[in-house]
Amino acid sequence: MLIMLGLLLGTPIVLLIVLIPITIRAERARKDRIRQWAATYGWSFQERAGAAWTGRVPGHNRHGIGVTVTGRMGGRWVTVSEYSYETTSHSGDSTHTTTHHYIVALAMLDRPHPPLAVRHRGLMSQFGRALFGDKPTATGNVMFDARFRIDAADPAHAKAMVSPALMAAHIAGAVPQWSLYGNELLMYTPVSGRIQDPRQIPWYAGQISQVADLLGPVDFAPQLPAAPR
Repeated sequence: MLIMLGLLLGTPIVLLIVLIPITIRAERARKDRIRQWAATYGWSFQERAGAAWTGRVPGHNRHGIGVTVTGRMGGRWVTVSEYSYETTSHSGDSTHTTTHHYIVALAMLDRPHPPLAVRHRGLMSQFGRALFGDKPTATGNVMFDARFRIDAADPAHAKAMVSPALMAAHIAGAVPQWSLYGNELLMYTPVSGRIQDPRQIPWYAGQISQVADLLGPVDFAPQLPAAPR
């Protein structure tokens, strides 16, 4: 009886001794695949990075950035990062921790802009629109305004930036929701875990690059005084 009890108590420890090295080797191999992909295509690779954009994603976890790669796509710098944060729930005497994983893609534009974002409308946003009408950032595109909202510091600038082509892409589900702060154009996608196949990276980079390509033109040239007559 004592022998059986000892075996039962010792089994979890034996499993940990076996599984931990396997997990470490698998994680090292995963990072090596991404590192080799980055080197092949001329992208930089970081295992851990810090960035101010963590304040613009769920969880706001400034320590949540994982593997990060940066390279050129479509003539601009693009970064793809793993990101995660944890939430804790309580049920009776037990506590459950859930890790939420995202892939964040960031494109650097050639000039800064006032804060701007396009997001899916939730139920409360739909209710508020039905009750109070459209905000100044409404585009006049009935299908777009019904499904999406624009959050912007400057409504006129927002209407110039969210082009008809970009609205059509949102309606078709071809581009993700995004935010723009300064010259950093950002999107985040919920995923089930970390990047396993580095061939996924160009897809995420391409998504944010497509948004950047569809942004409307805004003339930032200084207004010169009229020539004297």
